[in-house]
Amino acid sequence: MESVSFKRALVMSSDLRGYGQGNDRRHETMQRNFVDLHTAAAVQAGLNREDWAIQPGGDGELAVLPASEPDPLVADQYIRALHRGLVQRNDALPPDERFRLRVALAFGTAYPSANGYAGQAVVEACRLADWGPLKRVFNERPEANIVLVLSQRVFEDVVLQGHTSYSEDDFHRVTVQEKEFSGPAWVWAPELDAGSLSHLRDSPKDTESPKGMKPNISQRAEVINNVNGPLKAREVNFGIVRK
Repeated sequence: MESVSFKRALVMSSDLRGYGQGNDRRHETMQRNFVDLHTAAAVQAGLNREDWAIQPGGDGELAVLPASEPDPLVADQYIRALHRGLVQRNDALPPDERFRLRVALAFGTAYPSANGYAGQAVVEACRLADWGPLKRVFNERPEANIVLVLSQRVFEDVVLQGHTSYSEDDFHRVTVQEKEFSGPAWVWAPELDAGSLSHLRDSPKDTESPKGMKPNISQRAEVINNVNGPLKAREVNFGIVRK
C-alpha cells in the first residue's frame, strides 16, 4: 500500500551541551540563545527558517527542511554561521557558561506521524547527534564550540561532490553505534585537529554477548592419563576433557 505521507528530506538534529546541569534561569537563557543562534544563522545563510517543520525540545530541536532549502547551503553557510554566533557569544563567557552545540544532518525518509516525524532520516539524525563519544568531545576539549556530524549520504552528495567550501580532509570518518543505529558518519569540529578526534575512530565496539547467553570467560582443561601395566611412555594414552 502506498503511503500518501511518504517523502524524503534533509533532517537536522541539534542540541546544546550541559542543559541538565543548570537551574531554571540557566535553562531559560540556554533556550533563548539556542533559538537566537539558529534564527540568526538562517538569516545570514539566506534560508527561510519559518518554512521548516521544527519539533522543539528545550535545549535542542529536530528540523525537517523543505526541498526549497538547498542542502549545500544548510551544511555549509548555515553551519558556519552557527559557529560564528557561538564564538561571538562565548568570547565574553567563562568556560562553564559557554554555549556549545552538536549538529547532525541526514537525508532520507521523513514525514509527519502520530507523535512527531517518522522515517529513517529522522532516526539517523537523532542517533548521530546523541552519540556518546561525540558528547564526550565537549567534556574533554572545552575549546570546541560546535561539532557537526554528517551522515554518509550527506557527506558523499554534498561535500565530496564539491558543493561546499569544505574539503574531505576537514572531516573525520567514524562509525557511530548508538542504540539500534549503526553506520558511518563524518565529523567536523573547527577548533580541533585530527589528533583531538582520533579517539572517535577507535570507539569501543560492542562486545556484549547475544541476549540470553552468558559470556564464556574461561575454559578449564583436565588431562587424564590411562596407564596399563608398567609405565612406558609409548604405552600411555593421553586424553583431554573440557569442563
